[in-house]
Amino acid sequence: MPTLQKLLNSVDATYRNSYAVSQKVEWMDTTQKQIFQTVRHEALPYSISLSANFAYYPLPPDCDPMGIKQVVMETKAGRERYDDLKFVSIESNEDVGESSRFYSIASNQNIFINPLPKLEDEGRKVFVYYNRRPAELTASQLDRIPDLEEDFQELLVLGCLERIARARGEYDDKNTFAADYLALLRDYKSLYRTPYPEYTKPQDKLPRRRGHVATKYGYGRRNAVYPWGE
Repeated sequence: MPTLQKLLNSVDATYRNSYAVSQKVEWMDTTQKQIFQTVRHEALPYSISLSANFAYYPLPPDCDPMGIKQVVMETKAGRERYDDLKFVSIESNEDVGESSRFYSIASNQNIFINPLPKLEDEGRKVFVYYNRRPAELTASQLDRIPDLEEDFQELLVLGCLERIARARGEYDDKNTFAADYLALLRDYKSLYRTPYPEYTKPQDKLPRRRGHVATKYGYGRRNAVYPWGE
């Protein structure tokens, strides 16, 4: 699997430059974050256990608050039946009461559950379905493997090369790198959004006489009686 250092080596081998490693890593990190915003990556559902008299719960570090798709709450602790929670923005003027059932996002890092959980709500599960953000790329961790799929990590190289050329004012090179980047990004988007194949069940296509059906002894008439018990 290509590490961040190997991708930096590809950048330097393709286009000589004197930019600091930290700057090039920052450009790669920005490129990867933009790709994850363009092509959403669904995370495993995040589970929260409610505590009495506690309404704020931290979101996972890789959760994009703008990418939360659904929040469901257990109807009763241990019942494993769930109801959807609607989203209400804290900044909205929507009229809600203390007993209204909804969730909101506070400071882009906490999920707020309403109404305030009571003692009988202790242990009820809340599941958050969301699109994840990639782990940050930093110059202090050059052995890190980027979250972008291995076959398309060239996008990080091309994104960095485009920014280098733009910073140097070499716009012919910048446009060339940008064209290559956009072409590969189109392939990535197309492949990532292609649904998994639906495998069909095998069907019996062998010819038979009218009224005959398949049995473990071959083909025979429907409701036929056999001396050995079939």
